[in-house]
Amino acid sequence: MVQKPRKLMLLAVDASPSDRMTRWMDDGSLPNLARLRESGAHGKIDSTAHHLVGTPWPSFYTGSFPPEHGWLFYLVWRPDLMRFMRATPDWQPIEPFYRNFPLDGPKTIAIDVPITYAPKPFNGVELTGWGTHDKIGAPSAYPLGLIERVKKELGPLPIPDEFAGLQSAKELLGLRDELIAAADWHCKAGKMLMRENDWDLFMLGFGSVHRAGHKLWNRHGSQGEMTEAEGADLDDAMRQVAIATDKALGELLEAAGEDVNVIAFSLHGMTENYSVQPLFDRMLRRILDDEKRDDPEELTRSPLSQVRESIPLGLRSRIKAQLPFGVQDAMTMYWRSDKRDWSKTKAFILAGDLEGLIQVNLKGREREGIVSPGAEYETLLDEISDGMKSFVDMDTGEPLVREIHRGSQIWPDAVQRRTMPDMIVYSPVRSARSIRGYRSERYGTVRNYDHGGYVDGRPGHHVGEGWFVASGADISGQGDLSLIHEHDLLASVHDLLGQKMRPEMRGTPVPGLAPTGASAQE
Repeated sequence: MVQKPRKLMLLAVDASPSDRMTRWMDDGSLPNLARLRESGAHGKIDSTAHHLVGTPWPSFYTGSFPPEHGWLFYLVWRPDLMRFMRATPDWQPIEPFYRNFPLDGPKTIAIDVPITYAPKPFNGVELTGWGTHDKIGAPSAYPLGLIERVKKELGPLPIPDEFAGLQSAKELLGLRDELIAAADWHCKAGKMLMRENDWDLFMLGFGSVHRAGHKLWNRHGSQGEMTEAEGADLDDAMRQVAIATDKALGELLEAAGEDVNVIAFSLHGMTENYSVQPLFDRMLRRILDDEKRDDPEELTRSPLSQVRESIPLGLRSRIKAQLPFGVQDAMTMYWRSDKRDWSKTKAFILAGDLEGLIQVNLKGREREGIVSPGAEYETLLDEISDGMKSFVDMDTGEPLVREIHRGSQIWPDAVQRRTMPDMIVYSPVRSARSIRGYRSERYGTVRNYDHGGYVDGRPGHHVGEGWFVASGADISGQGDLSLIHEHDLLASVHDLLGQKMRPEMRGTPVPGLAPTGASAQE
């Protein structure tokens, strides 16, 4: 008789920085993660976030690349409709691997796996959209009736919608406390579902450190007066959220029992916010118009913008959060862009929050495309590339462009099922607070109107490097396993559960991280 695989726990400390997490494991702040690391294997994770910050979770749980699954951002460009729309499963299907296990396969408990649609019937129980940083839909649960019990027994949503702007030190410290409570909420939810359900795979995404990374990375995400005590508390706020997450993780490990394989991980990381994303649109317009001009030192607001900004940001955010998602998305795109005359628009910036994602208004793809495929398309992209490369920091002379790629060439082996941005521009990884703007001899000056602060009031933003620690009877590796790819992590998960990968999935079990990988190493 074939022995049933051991239970597997996947505990994602989502978007947590590998350098800080390592330091906090070393200094005793995160004892549970430290014990996992010391008793087993650890290493870094390379994910698709290296190229597109919003893609690692769908890439991981589908075992595919962005051109195959198509998820780039929660607002997706629809060339057939010439508009941005919130992704929905009817036209943007992405399905996490555990929902496709056979009915006689592993029983799953899944809680807040990031960027997942509402669960459908499958061999397990699931909560989605409760305590994730990224919410792509309303809180949901399977089976029927679970959502009402969760609300009754565990209380309301543990992580509020993100406040897109600067907040006072007092408000940010209040967020810290909410995120600490959210880690405990996740712990209680996990223990409740483990008590009530048999399981082979337990998968939970802690969203607290992700939100803390964006909003509590340093004290410069605050505005207004700050006492010395508040400043010291803000300096330590993210560590405190990580400590609460580690505590919750430890309680879940204890509840699961001893004979369990465990992988704790983060698919991508965090660093100080270096985003100058709002500048790309103005740069692109100058390049397309072949126009040289300087931005004014102060941003001129339209009368409608002045009325909008007369309403306190906190009140605006609370009102917006109560509106249907479709209305929220329409408002977001209205303020991020403007009405375009597509008959004169050769290229434009896609919705995003870090990279410069450039889309050509291409005949045969965009409904109102004006640029012909072939020579005209290639010439236009070359002109845009040269134009972007002409911009340098107006103070230091450092180039705007760190890397620039054609979207179709990043993953050349991928099956091109979905449209990628035609060009992706990456800016240097350094603090955006110090950047006053960029100057081009040909196109003039584009100012950073967030100078001294950060886009969306986020002092932290993403980098591609993630991390993992793993321990258990079937995890033979010891010490540093170096760099692994997220698809190989997925393959190792399947191997630990005794399941075959679906034909379209990528990845190979990692030597030392899974049974097949261990035997391959020998």
